[in-house]
Amino acid sequence: MLGGLFGAGRNRERSEWVLLMLDLKPSDRVLEIGFGPGTGVQRAIREAAFVAGIDESEEMLKHAMRSNSAAIAAGRVSLQLGSAQKLPFSDDDFDKIFAIDSAQYWKDSIGTFRELLRVLKPNGWAGVAVQPRNKGATEDHAYHAGRGIADAMNKAGFREVHTESRKMKPVSTVCVLGQK
Repeated sequence: MLGGLFGAGRNRERSEWVLLMLDLKPSDRVLEIGFGPGTGVQRAIREAAFVAGIDESEEMLKHAMRSNSAAIAAGRVSLQLGSAQKLPFSDDDFDKIFAIDSAQYWKDSIGTFRELLRVLKPNGWAGVAVQPRNKGATEDHAYHAGRGIADAMNKAGFREVHTESRKMKPVSTVCVLGQK
């Protein structure tokens, strides 16, 4: 759990940036894939009507439920244990979807992006950000990570796919945005 909590601090700048690009509205229903300790959920619920989240870690689910307990009790947040490859949500359920530093772990990225498309409302947007953290990571690694995500989103059927990058330490973060 400490790794997830440590990562939350490093992800603050990334999540604020991704959420800014997604331009959350007060009426939006938002899904976070891989919510970790729930800090991205906390940021998103400040702007959106409802935020759901899914994560594969039981420890992160417990922590995120504690840190978002008031919003859960108010019916504005729902967090679940599960996989992005098989989302437990209805078709056309969300206006926006975001994932930060989790897409690199998806075993079938094209299939997972198709699943995101399924639960995304028509004209909804997804933002998927990664920052390479392997030893010796370079700007070139960030570029190639973004290109791989963009290719998978295009193959899955997203439109208006484009990549943004932002200088961060130790290397840039890339965010790929696509619309249903």
